[in-house]
Amino acid sequence: MDKKSHSLTEPHNIHYKNLQRCYLIAFYLATFADWLQGPYLYKLYKDYGYTDDTIAHLYISGFLSSCIFGLLVGHLADRFGRKMLCSCFTIIYSLACLTKVNSSYSILLIGRILGGISTSILFTTFEAWYVNEHINFLKLPVEWLNSTFSKATLYNGVSAIVAGLMAQLFADYLDFGSVTPFILAIPFLLLSLIVIQSTWKEHAGLVQHQHHLVKDIFSPVKLLLESDRILLFLGVVQTVFESVMYTFVFSWTPILADLQPPLGLIFSLFMVALICGSKTYSSLVNQRYQPQNLLTFSCVTAAITFCVITLSLTTMVVHIQDHDPNTNKSMSIICFVMFLVYEWCVGMYYPAIGYLRSRTVPEEYRATLSNWLRVPMNIFTCISITLKHGGDSEDVTGLKKFQFIFGLSTLLMIGAVFASIVFSRKYSKKIVCDEVAELKAGKRISTETV
Repeated sequence: MDKKSHSLTEPHNIHYKNLQRCYLIAFYLATFADWLQGPYLYKLYKDYGYTDDTIAHLYISGFLSSCIFGLLVGHLADRFGRKMLCSCFTIIYSLACLTKVNSSYSILLIGRILGGISTSILFTTFEAWYVNEHINFLKLPVEWLNSTFSKATLYNGVSAIVAGLMAQLFADYLDFGSVTPFILAIPFLLLSLIVIQSTWKEHAGLVQHQHHLVKDIFSPVKLLLESDRILLFLGVVQTVFESVMYTFVFSWTPILADLQPPLGLIFSLFMVALICGSKTYSSLVNQRYQPQNLLTFSCVTAAITFCVITLSLTTMVVHIQDHDPNTNKSMSIICFVMFLVYEWCVGMYYPAIGYLRSRTVPEEYRATLSNWLRVPMNIFTCISITLKHGGDSEDVTGLKKFQFIFGLSTLLMIGAVFASIVFSRKYSKKIVCDEVAELKAGKRISTETV
């Protein structure tokens, strides 16, 4: 099958369309429930009377929970089946939402722990289920994964906008309170459960069942150091990119405080930029640009944006003691523009990294290894929260913390650029070797561009 016929037959493959639809509906419902809660988590804790220090501890507990328990749930998914774990996700996350109706610190802490476990499943196991069905059971062309992951990123951005508006409508305009979005999330989680149970199939038989829990959890780490270490370089790119992404998530509001922006509008613009990034990725892939090169491009652009943000924050630190509001506002505008560019990079990054993971991570360790790659991200995020805590754009101490964090993030992103370049070379070489091996074996040559 040549490239032209490959692209023409993709839209008419009923098995592909049905599989994609089942996956995306369940995933969208789950992420919609997640987006409903995000803007009001901090406000809920504030309404309950907790200090910023206590709120920071609650945030950190969630990330540590994801870091620790994520390894276990990844192993359970690989061993007993991804459908089962994704179904458990909807129940666990619903329980986490229910804890928000109680103001007790211990109950809220349990909720954060359950939330950390849930996000580990959401951002690893859903994808692992789809890739397994797509490649190993339906035997669909791997290139079609690009379309699915691009759609997942695009509509995830749309759902974030709709969820934010819906949460604001019920919590603020209808004055139902900051706990309302968490209650609203539960029906969407249960709908996701219904879709998973009624439309997904479970193929756990492919997974290699072993009997040593600790060994099974730590076995995937060896893969990072084996052979040409292609997984190691991809892992470095993922952990660095997503670590600095969470730095951005917790920083943009105080950095833009001088502009006094409507936060809902700013967030919506970020999501529009992310959607544009996803569409750009789809367009470039259709023009035969290679996903590994697009990953490198997104890393380079992200590194440049973080560098500009760091320089802008440095200028703000220098001028804040001079009480020069014009300079601070100008730098804040520059930061805002760079934030938009960065969100565009994120829109390109997610479908690229999803596709490349599907091509390089062994099936029997897909969920476990994906959770291992999230461990450094969660640790870095916890450190970032403690360093940035208490700062805003009118406080020179707070700005210095942001300056340090974004400066460190810039250096990390530069490292990710070099890692992505090495990965791109090794991956391209691997694809060529695989095609030669398939040709010698008399199999169809992959349609992937190399």
